[in-house]
Amino acid sequence: MEGHYGAYEEKAKKILDNCTYMAVGTSTKRGIPWVAPVLFVYDNDFNIYFLSAVDALHSKNILENADVAVSIFDSRQEIGVSEGIQARGKASLVEKDDIENAITLYCKKVFPESDMEPTKRYVPENYLGTAEFRFFRIKLTAAYVTGEDRRVEVGLRGK
Repeated sequence: MEGHYGAYEEKAKKILDNCTYMAVGTSTKRGIPWVAPVLFVYDNDFNIYFLSAVDALHSKNILENADVAVSIFDSRQEIGVSEGIQARGKASLVEKDDIENAITLYCKKVFPESDMEPTKRYVPENYLGTAEFRFFRIKLTAAYVTGEDRRVEVGLRGK
């Protein structure tokens, strides 16, 4: 993570590493908003992944309108600290070419002590096509770290 805002990018990475849930904001094509908490993971390119029921309102909204916003923060922070990440991006279903990567990332965070192969715990075929639960990927288009300096843009853009 090199670049103009190195210290802020390090702060952003620390927030990503220390938080388990994020709020994902979605909306219908008509602009009716919805926010939902989801467990998330991220990859080296700062793409964010989460697993969700396809019939959940936020999932339906994503399938209709890929534009999303996310807020990632530790809700146990002291009042006045408010360190977090605010970002926007494009969300999509994870398809066959990236499903094993999504599963591996997810298992490392959800089951860090497990010796079981991630793809044995979460069989890839069970999260593709018409499956009840699917992995989603958010490619970030803009990201900001909040805190003392209010809001600073950082280079966490999904590739």
